[in-house]
Amino acid sequence: MPRAKIWGFLAVLLSAALFGLSIFSIFVLNYRDFTIFNAVNLNELSTMTFYAVSIPLAAVAVFVLCTGFWIGWIILTIKVVPPMPEIVEKKDNSKIKAVFLCLITASLAALIIYGVYVRSFWALAVPALVISAVVLGAVFWVGMAIITTRSTLIPNKK
Repeated sequence: MPRAKIWGFLAVLLSAALFGLSIFSIFVLNYRDFTIFNAVNLNELSTMTFYAVSIPLAAVAVFVLCTGFWIGWIILTIKVVPPMPEIVEKKDNSKIKAVFLCLITASLAALIIYGVYVRSFWALAVPALVISAVVLGAVFWVGMAIITTRSTLIPNKK
């Protein structure tokens, strides 16, 4: 088996295993405390440990939400040339959708910031799970692409 395919299999297995471990550690290990209001007491952590973990995670999540807000804001404020008369017959709901995008992303960003302020487990767990899923999903996809791609390179035989 070519070396690239071995690395592809390892990437797929490792990313799937790490994602499974994150799901297990967040939802299964704390099954007795699995309520949205009392999942884990983060007040037992030292302040420095908590903020060393929560600030970078919250910053990434808020950055992504701010990007979504910015996209909605651009859709709301952009001036476009009026469309052709035959297109005008269709309803354009893009401004309404952009308002909802701005409201939802701003609300989620405020919720994450407030959750970090009150040391909520869910304010850290949900963004961490989503970010982990995206990164591990990308690694999984690259691994699958490596595994399923046929090699067209001819080895250099001396």
